[in-house]
Amino acid sequence: MKDFMVHQVRTLAALTEISKLFSSSLDYSDVAKQSLHFLSDILDLERGTLLMPTADRKYLTIKASIGFTPEEIRSSVYEIGKDFVGKVYSNGIPMAVPDSEEIEGIPTPKENTGDFDLYRIGFIAVPVMLDGRPVGVLTAHRTSRSTTMVDEDIRVMKIVASLLSQTLRIAEMIREENSKLVQENKELHLELEERYLPENMIADSSAMAKTLDMVRRVAGTDATILLRGESGTGKSLLARSIHYSSNRKRGPFVVVNCASLPATLIESELFGHEKGAFTGAFTQRTGRFEAADGGTLFLDEIGELPIETQAKLLRVLQDGTFERVGSSKTLTVDVRLICATNADLEVLIRDKQFREDLYYRLMVVPVQVPPLRNRKEDILPLSSFFLKKFTGKYGKRVSISREVMEFLEGYHWPGNVRELENTIERTVVLAGGETLTPKDIPILETLVAAPQPVESSVSMPAVAQGIVTFGPMRGRGRERQPYERVPLREKDLREAMHNAGGIQTHAARMLGVSLRQLRYALNRFKIQATEFKY
Repeated sequence: MKDFMVHQVRTLAALTEISKLFSSSLDYSDVAKQSLHFLSDILDLERGTLLMPTADRKYLTIKASIGFTPEEIRSSVYEIGKDFVGKVYSNGIPMAVPDSEEIEGIPTPKENTGDFDLYRIGFIAVPVMLDGRPVGVLTAHRTSRSTTMVDEDIRVMKIVASLLSQTLRIAEMIREENSKLVQENKELHLELEERYLPENMIADSSAMAKTLDMVRRVAGTDATILLRGESGTGKSLLARSIHYSSNRKRGPFVVVNCASLPATLIESELFGHEKGAFTGAFTQRTGRFEAADGGTLFLDEIGELPIETQAKLLRVLQDGTFERVGSSKTLTVDVRLICATNADLEVLIRDKQFREDLYYRLMVVPVQVPPLRNRKEDILPLSSFFLKKFTGKYGKRVSISREVMEFLEGYHWPGNVRELENTIERTVVLAGGETLTPKDIPILETLVAAPQPVESSVSMPAVAQGIVTFGPMRGRGRERQPYERVPLREKDLREAMHNAGGIQTHAARMLGVSLRQLRYALNRFKIQATEFKY
């Protein structure tokens, strides 16, 4: 009775220590190895192993052990269903033998050391089960000197195997989740690459086509690029397009808006800082240059960069080195820099607010982004894109009339593409009907008067008149795509040109198409505008 009570106390102590392991680590091999050590130290169970199947599930190999040399671990391979431990795995039943030397297929060191060989060596193998299926085998040797009982040892090992199976479950879940995240990351990169390709951007105007052509030519290089243009013209979108069209597309794309950070923090944000470098620096911080290593760093509103930080930026551009704030250790990075500004840098240089040497270093490849008022041909395609985006987002079915199209084309859009996007979203949100008219534009009172449409007696289909529908169209056959381009009929084209007196701009408005589309149709039908002059 006394021996039994002593054994129970020792068992409880072993299980208490082992349970602490499972709550402190998710590394199943490390947990298994430490558990085997506790079994050896407290319960007189000697050399042990955790065996798990190979990828083809034909053999068991040692994943964790005590008392085995690296060479013995490598050579210990057991066939599932045939060797002793292989049968324990396939049958899912614990087994024990009094003398391991008489049984084939048991993990046993080739040479016994110390006084271990003075005793008869028994062997216990317990399956590790997860959701009713075997995932491994836990084994231990016991000598005839052991004061514990075999059935009690098996019970303890079954408890350890059960705890170990939960660690394996979590490890398996983490492995699956990591695999899923890696796959999603790959798919996201592919989606971003496709989305930001220059050819997938809306550019019907010659001005924007010229800009995108420049982007294609410089994207594959590591040259520093300076995007210049008014606020809201899409400079950040072009920066992403350059990155995802470059050889660095698999690397990080890091964005810093220089205007949104106070001057006292911008240097720390860009280059990082050491713990204790200044008040509030409680830990070491990695800067954006380090984060962008191997990829692209986009500095938006570069004209707002403090003059004292510009010298450090110039050094990074010249030799790729810098120091964190509060450190003397020089760091090296491989970063492609893209900058953007809507400021007049030449004026800033004159006013001593921007370094001239940095200006010339940034102007390796200047790219001018045209304002929306200089790319009128892009207004309707962009409006159509935004309308589809927001009708889907808010679950509305909205169509726009020719008058709205003319209204959008006639406005000068001082806020550029960003203002157009916000206007379309606001219009969709507040829309009370299915067809929008100019009075539905919520900022009508702040806009300039749109050109008045030319009266026309031409009878044309809804699409030719400029009615473009977005959102689901159930019961009407296939769903129409936004801003769908329906080929013009020669009859409608001639009639519109006649009513417009040969003025192509007026005829294009009557037909609800862009001037570029009209000219293409005229060339296709070999129609001369001079035929219709009054």
